[in-house]
Amino acid sequence: MGPEHSQKPFLSKIKASASYSASLQLVLLFGLVSLTADMTYEGARSILGPFLSTVGATGSAIGFIAGLGELTGYLVRIFAGSIGDKTKGHWAFVYVGYFINQIAVPLLALARSWPQIACLVVLERLGKGIRSPSRDVLLSTATEGMGRGIGFGIHEALDQLGAMIGPLLVSLAMIYWKNYRTALGVLFIPAFFSLLFLFITHNRYKKAIHAITDPQEQLEQEDSPSTTKSGLGKEFWIYITALGFIAMGYVDFPLIAYHLGKRGLFNEYELPLLYTLAMGIDAVVALVAGKLFDKSGISSMIWPIIMGSLASPLIFVFPLQTLALVGMIFWGIGLGVQESVVRAALASLVPPPIRGRAFGIYYFVFGLFWFLGSFVLGFLYDHSTLYVAVCSFLLQIMAIPMLQSCQRKSSIQGINSNRPRV
Repeated sequence: MGPEHSQKPFLSKIKASASYSASLQLVLLFGLVSLTADMTYEGARSILGPFLSTVGATGSAIGFIAGLGELTGYLVRIFAGSIGDKTKGHWAFVYVGYFINQIAVPLLALARSWPQIACLVVLERLGKGIRSPSRDVLLSTATEGMGRGIGFGIHEALDQLGAMIGPLLVSLAMIYWKNYRTALGVLFIPAFFSLLFLFITHNRYKKAIHAITDPQEQLEQEDSPSTTKSGLGKEFWIYITALGFIAMGYVDFPLIAYHLGKRGLFNEYELPLLYTLAMGIDAVVALVAGKLFDKSGISSMIWPIIMGSLASPLIFVFPLQTLALVGMIFWGIGLGVQESVVRAALASLVPPPIRGRAFGIYYFVFGLFWFLGSFVLGFLYDHSTLYVAVCSFLLQIMAIPMLQSCQRKSSIQGINSNRPRV
């Protein structure tokens, strides 16, 4: 055994360590961008309803504005992701999207009528739609040196931390100034830091990405049989269909809050605390689920999804505060998987050249089915809470066989190729 051969394991470990370190830095930087961005728009959303009412908006107008914003945000993603792939200009989409997304929120403080506010709300969702697919493409590459599951998990945990801090910041501003416009103006601070962190992340990405990606592995992924000449393979479409069932069956928090308040299980001031609890669980689960995904692949998603499916029966069937609280914990567990591991698994099923398109399709399908599910479950609620629980549970459980059928492909292409290289 010659000296050159004995040096190879040592050099390989050094390379793996450098790759892991570079990945971790980028994931944390992307996480800081999302943390401050979520502080901005989640903070604004926490008072958007009452703010709109001060300028004469009716309940139907508020519902229309919120729905139009979400629809716009999800529609644009399918086009933004595909164009980002074709032009290879993902960073341009990320910059434009974050700039629109973050500038629109502080400008709400200057709006004087509800149509002006509506335009800014739609503009903010448009910005998020433009940048989300490309951001996830870049993040999927950045996580290759540490494992996609834990990488997306860390990112989601930081994202949810921002979603918790933003409304708290707005609440403090409202307590001190007692003025909606001032509270919205304060959100210029996290918006500024979000764009600053984005600039720092871009600069670091250009330097660190060479230590993370292996050119040979990149070529092998681009030639992967998971893609056909027409684009995405069957495993991707099975996976997307499964996610559609999960999205359609997941009860949105406004309906949960309405139900718990109507039943008198919790006081009005306790309902936001329940949501905060769920967001905290979401963040913790994202980290744990990400680590498990790197070891076991898509099969690691099964039990959290089952737990998430049990949330509706616990909340809507049994009029007990304790069971409702357990249901909210399960609801947070299911959400933590949806917003972290789901994206990591998708990146493992699709090679880099068409990931923007894949993420765009995912966001569009998930958003569309979530919207349809909210409408259907709301309709069922007016007839029977038992119907809501059964429909929600069955829709999510139906996704499990489809996810299991994708496990083999994920195991071959996702886990083995996206663990830290040693």
